[in-house]
Amino acid sequence: MERIKNFLRSVKQELDRVSWPSKDLAVKATVSVIIFALVIGTYLWILDIVFVRIINFLLSLRGG
Repeated sequence: MERIKNFLRSVKQELDRVSWPSKDLAVKATVSVIIFALVIGTYLWILDIVFVRIINFLLSLRGG
């Protein structure tokens, strides 16, 4: 039980040393990540459509 208390005490000490970002910075970073994820997701979605069409075209040439 003492080990758990020591661990939790150490965790609290470490969290006191953390340099937390301001609310403004956290919001900007979150928005940036969401936009980046949407852009990459859209890019991969378009690539997926292109590759599916290529594969379907190649398979149709084979007679399948």
